[in-house]
Amino acid sequence: MDSNEFKQWLAERGAAFQPGQGSHLKVSLGGQQAVLPMHNSKLKTHTVAYIKKQLGLD
Repeated sequence: MDSNEFKQWLAERGAAFQPGQGSHLKVSLGGQQAVLPMHNSKLKTHTVAYIKKQLGLD
């Protein structure tokens, strides 16, 4: 899954996005926050899992 696909998946679950540093976004969901790298390559499986865990989506 690439960054844009994961961003869309998070948005469908009600996540809000704010600009972060460089090519990253701050993601907020239910009072929890995480940082989403917006690179043009596929995200590693453990990166997706960690962001889901930070946002309480695991």
